[in-house]
Amino acid sequence: MRLTNNPRFKKIIDAILKEIGSDQSLYLVGGCVRDSILNLDFNDLDFVMPVDPTRFAKAVAKRLKAGFFVLDDERCTARIVYTCDSGEIFPLDFVRFTGNSLEDDLRSRDFTINAMAISIHNLSTIIDPLGGQMDLEQGCLRLCNPNALLDDPVRVLRGIRLACQFNLDFNQGLESKFREAAPFLPNTSNERQRDEFIKILGGHNPAEGLDYCRKFQVFDVMIPNLVEQEAVPASPPHALPLFDHTVAVVHHLDQLLIAIEDFANPKVHHPGWFVKMIDAIAPFAPQLNVFFKEEITPGRTKRSLALLGALLHDLGKPMTMKLGEDGRLHYYNHAQIGAELAQDVTKRLKLSNAECDWVTQMVRHHMDLLPFINGKTMTTPRVIYRFFQKVDEVGLAIILHTLADTLGTFGDFLSVEKWDQTVSVAQKFLSAWCNHKNSIVSPTPLLDGHDIQMIFGLKPGVKIGRLLDSLLEAQVSGEVNTRLEAETFLSKKIK
Repeated sequence: MRLTNNPRFKKIIDAILKEIGSDQSLYLVGGCVRDSILNLDFNDLDFVMPVDPTRFAKAVAKRLKAGFFVLDDERCTARIVYTCDSGEIFPLDFVRFTGNSLEDDLRSRDFTINAMAISIHNLSTIIDPLGGQMDLEQGCLRLCNPNALLDDPVRVLRGIRLACQFNLDFNQGLESKFREAAPFLPNTSNERQRDEFIKILGGHNPAEGLDYCRKFQVFDVMIPNLVEQEAVPASPPHALPLFDHTVAVVHHLDQLLIAIEDFANPKVHHPGWFVKMIDAIAPFAPQLNVFFKEEITPGRTKRSLALLGALLHDLGKPMTMKLGEDGRLHYYNHAQIGAELAQDVTKRLKLSNAECDWVTQMVRHHMDLLPFINGKTMTTPRVIYRFFQKVDEVGLAIILHTLADTLGTFGDFLSVEKWDQTVSVAQKFLSAWCNHKNSIVSPTPLLDGHDIQMIFGLKPGVKIGRLLDSLLEAQVSGEVNTRLEAETFLSKKIK
């Protein structure tokens, strides 16, 4: 088990053993026990003991020289915020038993694979009264008690996440219990719903997780607008009904992001069309990998936000759907309507203002590259500059989403020509951001606002801003290259 071989873990346990008496009981529980059995890394530790752990946890925190605070007075829950040698934050939670014994505590938990314990005095023995180890071996997700989901409906989302993460089958009757408990999700905090749902999106096989959310009627209470998509049928050029299209786009974007992460050591064999896409964006993979791992709010990466944007990108279509004279369905202005709906969803999920704006921008502008793909607009430095002026860094998510959206739209009917054009456009926009940022995306003006006022005798105002915009576009396009040329250019503009 990685539990006993982990240097970080050893340092923590040594500090605990120096504070705890041989007659005191303290147990590791939950995910760290499960992950240690599977030889997986873990990012936190949960402990339970029969008495209020606050004083004990405070003493351990002092010995570790770590932060400490009480999470919940009523439930006697304390947290140590330990910083590893690598700088990584590693939380340690200490809680009093739920019930009168360790077994009572384990039986009150969600799923058997999370209901195993290890005594701090005997790290080699797993306490497993509910058969969690066998369920792990057999790939089965099973409740600790019949009321586990109704006691805490957020466990529906956690169960979906665990099933996807560990490739588990649902125990007999469990799916009906998920459907029974899902309507009670509004009785739980939006923050807890958000945290589990973002983990589904950012975890293994998010498309499968979304299918489960639909199957168990989670979206009926969390994102009702997605349920409305089920009434929208396939209509050319879309090969799939709308909700299936949405899930397909999330799947393709997830696969693209995985390929970027594993570019140096690919783990799966991809079809030729996918390889063509990866080869085109390969020069930008290191920068993209770093970008999508960044967090706007601690604990939530841009990768997860991009997948949330993909999930919400067509939210406005049911409201704007109209049958055209050509016999096809049309969705005029659906991106703008969808952005407004997406903002409502992100606010309801209690994302930060910066995250809400990020996702909303992605939805509002998710179609902005289509004119270039369809050959109606030339891909010039000037239009690339204008694109990034509107969307800034969210443009990277929009570019990758455009690739995924094209695949999700056409499916098996995607032509070589359409795909080649899509990949080519994506490559040009990515190259501008990654290789030519100072000359195309955000160039420094040859003349600033003060210069323009002094040279041309103008007063501060909107006109100065417009002249600066014109100058930057002229610089990007190569029309203006020197300060003298900039003065001549602006002189003509002013006249």
